Amino acid sequence: MFRKIIKYIPSTILFGEDESRFKWNTFDDHLIGGRSLSLVEQRESVIKYSGTIKNLNNSSWSCLRSNKLDQDISGYKGLKIKLKPDKNTYSFQMEYNQGWQDEKCSCLIQAIPDQWNVVDLKFENFQHIQFGKNLKQDLNPSVLNHILRYNFYVTRKSTGSFNLEIEYIQFY
Repeated sequence: MFRKIIKYIPSTILFGEDESRFKWNTFDDHLIGGRSLSLVEQRESVIKYSGTIKNLNNSSWSCLRSNKLDQDISGYKGLKIKLKPDKNTYSFQMEYNQGWQDEKCSCLIQAIPDQWNVVDLKFENFQHIQFGKNLKQDLNPSVLNHILRYNFYVTRKSTGSFNLEIEYIQFY
């Protein structure tokens, strides 16, 4: 007897204490010999992601990433994220491969620092990347039916702190 596997189709991902489907953890450059440090603080309606990027060999980064959950977002055109960034540059990434080092899709977040923003990221603006390098390929829509994880990624060329608060991701 065959069982049909049903993928999860998210509409909104909340970052408050009541969100049970997605768990968020930090992932820093320690795997490649880096010394960046980060932490995640769960609050009532938001997550605070903060830390220090310690520049080492121009390969210093940190990311906040969700647990893996097979998802189908192919019926959507994009997503909106309510967040409060500092002045650092952040990217939003969608992983569709099993390994963290494998190719993924990424889009730069452009927001006003130190205030709440709702940023609109259309899937047509995502690019395929690997190890932080843009592969100069537009998003292949076929990957949207097999998204495994989301990342908020920060990198700096110099040592310094970062702080990002996130309330929700909403798909449309």
